[in-house]
Amino acid sequence: MTPIIGKDCHIILAHDEIDGGEGYGFLLAEDQSIKSGGVQMTREVDSGGTTRLWLHFDVLLADRAVNPDGRMRVQSRSADYAKLCQFLDKQSEVCITSPAGTLLSLGAVGWTADERHQPGYSLIKCQFNNIGVYWPPVDPALLLLSIWDGTLTWNSSYWR
Repeated sequence: MTPIIGKDCHIILAHDEIDGGEGYGFLLAEDQSIKSGGVQMTREVDSGGTTRLWLHFDVLLADRAVNPDGRMRVQSRSADYAKLCQFLDKQSEVCITSPAGTLLSLGAVGWTADERHQPGYSLIKCQFNNIGVYWPPVDPALLLLSIWDGTLTWNSSYWR
């Protein structure tokens, strides 16, 4: 089943070598404080014009977790953790879809995760960064049309 942000997840990670490229949805820590949860994007542009991007988010893992639509999460804490570790093992070509859009060509390089495991839940603070050229977030619907069998042409699409 394809994950849907706002229904059964807050963020979707995808990589061609994980589940055939089918995205996997994760829950993020929803914090009502001033610095709330969600996805944080930090950009740095050097004097040569190269843009570096760091994407930070806190994945919440728990048995009996509740999806954004109020239903119980089907995936277990251990299943979500095992899947997240697969993505954290990828140093390139990770696609991350958030409410801001889809970011391409990301990797888990350098500092990648800070894990806090409690009896009832785990909170994994993740960091991914861009590998090579920086691309701003893309509308996920437009990106889907750009896949090889999509309706967009080479000149009007985003190729993976």
